[in-house]
Amino acid sequence: MMKRLLVFLVFVIAVSAASQSFATSVVKDSPTKSNDDVAIFTVVWSGEFTTTYTASPYLGLSATYVDGMGITRNTSLTFTNGSEVYVSPFCPVNAGVYTVTARPFVAGDSLDAATATATLTILPAQLSIDNSIVSITKFYDGNNVANVVDHGTINGLLGYDNLTPYVVAHYDDPNVGSEKDVTVTFSVYGATSGNYVVVPSQKILHHGAIIEDMRADTNYGGNGVNEGIEVAAYGYCAGGGSIEYHLLSGNPDQYNIDFDDNAIADVNWTNLATPGSEGTININFPSGLPTGDYGATLTFRDHNYPTLISPGIRLSLHVNLPETYVMPLFSDVIALIDTCHCLTDVQWYHREAGETQWTLIPGANDYVYQQEGGLTGEYFASCKMNGVQTYTCPQQDMENLISESKVTIKAYPNPTAGNVTVSISNAPRSNHWLTVISEAGVVLENVSFVGDTATIDMSRYTKGRYIVSIDGHVVNIVRN
Repeated sequence: MMKRLLVFLVFVIAVSAASQSFATSVVKDSPTKSNDDVAIFTVVWSGEFTTTYTASPYLGLSATYVDGMGITRNTSLTFTNGSEVYVSPFCPVNAGVYTVTARPFVAGDSLDAATATATLTILPAQLSIDNSIVSITKFYDGNNVANVVDHGTINGLLGYDNLTPYVVAHYDDPNVGSEKDVTVTFSVYGATSGNYVVVPSQKILHHGAIIEDMRADTNYGGNGVNEGIEVAAYGYCAGGGSIEYHLLSGNPDQYNIDFDDNAIADVNWTNLATPGSEGTININFPSGLPTGDYGATLTFRDHNYPTLISPGIRLSLHVNLPETYVMPLFSDVIALIDTCHCLTDVQWYHREAGETQWTLIPGANDYVYQQEGGLTGEYFASCKMNGVQTYTCPQQDMENLISESKVTIKAYPNPTAGNVTVSISNAPRSNHWLTVISEAGVVLENVSFVGDTATIDMSRYTKGRYIVSIDGHVVNIVRN
């Protein structure tokens, strides 16, 4: 007659090298009954390297029973979980639900059905994912995936386990809009991930937003550089200028300009005068900045979403020669002053006071231009400086610079083959700057003097006509 297994068994399993690198621990309470014939035992996985089950009647490393002859015999235990089968002493240590069956070693023996089968549940341990960072604002891209900036760290790992946190986040819909909910789901992966459950596994972040991107209109402005903006046709002068921008989409209200050259101060995030996809940005250049092209990157954003920055628009901004390169010599003559002996390909432009459009003066291609009837309005010149196209800033101070003003200068003897004395009268100051200019507009000499008169040695120059300027007021001298 068959006997039941011993009512109570305690065993300790030391995990062998052949088993996995983690183990289970500690049985909980006495078994409960799920039905009349199956006992249920529950433990919680702990990650330790030894496992102790305390359960009855037969969850042990080696189980015994008394056979019909009154002899105590050993029996093996089989743990079944789906297609996985473990035979004692290699008992399961991963979280899961296992059917445990005792099988007698002695042929012909059997075990009582009420005690031959039990259920062992190894519950997963709990852990959390801390310090994850999710960006809940983005540009529209057609999907509802939110950007996970940092997956965070795992809190609650047991033993020597090494798992990796994995976080995904989704908006409630992919459309442009604000006040969206973003659902964040937490999980872990790695060899022992099945022995853990992440708590909480989800959370919802509020006040998310998907906004229109801010794309430059590549059909507006130049090709390549300056696409999306329009710069001043003839470049910029000290004091500044403006650029017109045009975007295909988006509603920015701030802009930022990073200049490649440290000589120009960057423009940190500044409010646009007229928020939206098109408008005007005023920029300033320091005085004394050498002429040439200066690179910069223009970006936009909506201040409500400061991390969403538009793609950069590359700018090439040309800084002109200062207006001092354009000087009226007489009431009807204006000159381009070639201080560097490097200006070629001259072309003069003119506009009357109050006009906005410049007019090219046909045939005005020399360093000196004479305007019949006298100089009026403003003038500037385009030219090449060492072979590179540039422009002068407009000369606007015409009335104060022409020689027939209240300030007058004289030269004597004139003509001369040697020294010539130049005098200035009605000047507002006693310190003066004197310049000798050839007929070709080349500056030959620059000197300063104090008082009303200065002497120039003209013998060093070849015969011809010369212009002497004192503080911008000029007189014509003939070297014979």
